[in-house]
Amino acid sequence: MYRNRILYLIIVLLICFSTSSLAMSEPASNNQSAKEKEDGSKVTSKIFVIIVDGLQAETLQKTSAPNINGIANAGVRVTKATSVLPDTTQATVASILTGMLPEQHKFVQEGDKPEGKTIQVLMEGKKIKTAFFGADGELKNLLAQGGHNCSGPFNGKDELVMTNLLNEWSQSQSYLNIIVLPELRSVLNKHGINSNEYKMAVTKTDGQIGRLLKKLHDENSYDNSMFIITGTLGSPPFIMKGLPFKESTQLPPVSICDVAPTIGYLNGIKLENIAGMVLWNSFKEIGGQSGEYLLNERIKDLSLANAQLLEEMSRLQKEKLRVKQQQEIVAREKEDIQRQIEIRDQKINALKGRISLYHVMAVVLLALSGFGYVLLYKFLRKRFLMF
Repeated sequence: MYRNRILYLIIVLLICFSTSSLAMSEPASNNQSAKEKEDGSKVTSKIFVIIVDGLQAETLQKTSAPNINGIANAGVRVTKATSVLPDTTQATVASILTGMLPEQHKFVQEGDKPEGKTIQVLMEGKKIKTAFFGADGELKNLLAQGGHNCSGPFNGKDELVMTNLLNEWSQSQSYLNIIVLPELRSVLNKHGINSNEYKMAVTKTDGQIGRLLKKLHDENSYDNSMFIITGTLGSPPFIMKGLPFKESTQLPPVSICDVAPTIGYLNGIKLENIAGMVLWNSFKEIGGQSGEYLLNERIKDLSLANAQLLEEMSRLQKEKLRVKQQQEIVAREKEDIQRQIEIRDQKINALKGRISLYHVMAVVLLALSGFGYVLLYKFLRKRFLMF
């Protein structure tokens, strides 16, 4: 009996030990699989913001641009992107990189100093490596200290900018890469959007972007790279491709000011006091964020922007009313001044009439005096000189 109890106790202990071993081994297995999943998942290795100064969206559909169109077809293409005014190179590039309108960043023409921080400056502040290629001329004022900045001279040539990027590829190894290709604006201004010269220039610029894509393919880093391609003036394209973005998707109209806040959100950086918005509806359903959540966030931002727009419209209406009242006051003052001028002119004309009369009277008196002197002379000569 005693032996049976001991045997029973041993069996119970063995069962408990086996159960605890299984319980301990199961989480370890789960942790291992989770780690493998985390290690095997793709993350964005590089971001390329390619600003093609003067590129028009409609021209991409009319000419050969396989590299840009290939990125657009695989990623997100916006139906219409709005630029900013004034649409100088300085103003538009600053708006793309800050998310601000020109009246906010005040970087519009030669000699201006930009206000507000660019996405490059903010990412450098987070110790994220950045690079800026193509910041020629006045654009040098946008460069972030500490970044790998290449400011030329590039003589307005896309090829020189891209060659500079590829030559310094191993040196920079930056996460955020801003590229400004300057050549198309001058061709657009000189020949027009429908000219063969402009279409050929677009194809040439597309070839320069192709050099970058080839480099990424050679290094097997193309799939992990993020691309945002846009322009500056007119109706520029707005194209996004990368791991966070949807595939083969078209979005409704956006602004070029939306580039910086979208990049900022993806990297944990919030931009303050800006006009641009995060393009929530461009993201995939990742990180526990459903499509409904992303759409609601986009709607919330648009609603806020609409409310701000209504406030601005109300302010402008009040300003318009105030200006109208000022115009009415000025009009009344103008009428009063006009009446005073008319009265003054009447007085002046009356004085002129009197002066003319006085002139006539003076002439008549002078003539009579002269005639009297002549008569008196003849009379005196005849009387006293006797001849």
